[in-house]
Amino acid sequence: MRRAAIVFVHGLSSSSATWRDLKAQLSATPGIAQEFDLLFFDYATPRLSWSPLRRMPNIDTVAESLKSYLADQPISHERLVIVTHSQGGLVVQRFLSRMLAEGRGWELARIRRVVMFACPNNGSELFLLLRRGLMGVTRNSQERELRPLQASVQETQRRVMTGIVHAQYVSRDRCPIPVVSYAGESDNVVSPSSAVSVFPESAVMPGDHFSVITPGADGRLLRALLGNLEKALREPFPEESISSAPTYARMAAHGEEFLAEHQLFGPVAVPTSPWATTQFFIHGGPLEQLSDIDVIVSSENIYLQMSQFFKSSTSGSLRRAAAIKGAGGEILDDVAGDSLIGWLRDHARYGLPVQIGTVAPTPSGALAERNVSRIYHAAIVTPVDGTSDYTVNPHAITRATHNVFLLARRERHELDLPLSSICLPLFGSGRGGITLSRSFDLVWEALMTELSNDSSWSIHFATRRRRSYDMLKERLSAKKQENEARWANRGAM
Repeated sequence: MRRAAIVFVHGLSSSSATWRDLKAQLSATPGIAQEFDLLFFDYATPRLSWSPLRRMPNIDTVAESLKSYLADQPISHERLVIVTHSQGGLVVQRFLSRMLAEGRGWELARIRRVVMFACPNNGSELFLLLRRGLMGVTRNSQERELRPLQASVQETQRRVMTGIVHAQYVSRDRCPIPVVSYAGESDNVVSPSSAVSVFPESAVMPGDHFSVITPGADGRLLRALLGNLEKALREPFPEESISSAPTYARMAAHGEEFLAEHQLFGPVAVPTSPWATTQFFIHGGPLEQLSDIDVIVSSENIYLQMSQFFKSSTSGSLRRAAAIKGAGGEILDDVAGDSLIGWLRDHARYGLPVQIGTVAPTPSGALAERNVSRIYHAAIVTPVDGTSDYTVNPHAITRATHNVFLLARRERHELDLPLSSICLPLFGSGRGGITLSRSFDLVWEALMTELSNDSSWSIHFATRRRRSYDMLKERLSAKKQENEARWANRGAM
């Protein structure tokens, strides 16, 4: 058995047979047979499946299957190189992302290189057209993630860029692994800009979507792959940071890890008056994965300036999710940010603070594709002069909560919008210094006032942190019991 292995991962509606020509070429190349075992990971990805006894695994499921497949590989394979085609690159990125989210970064250290060919990092316009036409009647859960600029794919990519590509050391939530992305110069399925995307190590190779992985007479494919294999054998394993262990131990102790994928708790029916109940939901994970919520509320400063796109805050995440993007992921239209500036100019407040609790509406931009109608921006935190800190007046939280409903009811009437669901953040619980429990209690008090008079809403809470998600579940369950007891006691009287 060789000390290293190449693991090949095929794409959509394909199989390990797609690697046949490349396998033959590598097996005949001096040095490869002596250094590498060739392994082929297969997964279910049929074009159509009408059997009621069979379901199409989504990319998360395939990523879990890849995880168990790699775990079964003998430890004598000290180094692994993963080579992917098309959707296979998304599968591997999802696997890496989920491993980091589970705190298993150290287990990735023997993966010394990922080489992707024609990976739809920013989606495939052709797959979208096919879905609207020939494939419109299918229910292919894998194909859905090949549509341009899918939120789940983008969130995975951000985590891979931070925790894999740009990582400097190995720890529980990161592991440096070189990722190389190749595009086909005549590929009409995945454009070169989508294949290259944001990966710094990239190149364009001869061929279309399928011939890009077929060895040609010019030998460019083989030379490129051999160069990557040589580096994977030669480059040192990543080192641990001396300071990483206590840092991440503290993070784990405080429950500060982020949820990697969307989680949902609810519906929870809470009595909000003697004659009505309200459905409550709690969402954990990336805000970009929220869907089917009419209004999502963002917490802003009193200048109503949104966070930058690269920030992981509620404001930055929503600004990024609402933006219209080009084929390469570049921002073409900063919908939420520009609309908010327009609102400030219309109200003669651009560059000036607004009253705490002010709520301004903007369109949802690209989030409309996820059935989100509006983004509301609530002025919650006040900057502290001369510092990067913020303060929060508790009245800002209750006032903003009331103003959210006032605005939503007005937009129902004036704009004829069928608004019925609102998603709220934990106002002020980040840099504002308000505890999670205090923020929830303040919002809850205002909610009970609003919902006792108008039960036509469903309420959603959203957070990215596991600790906040768990706390919200506990607090919501406790509040449900309190309300049930309150109305039961009034009925007994």
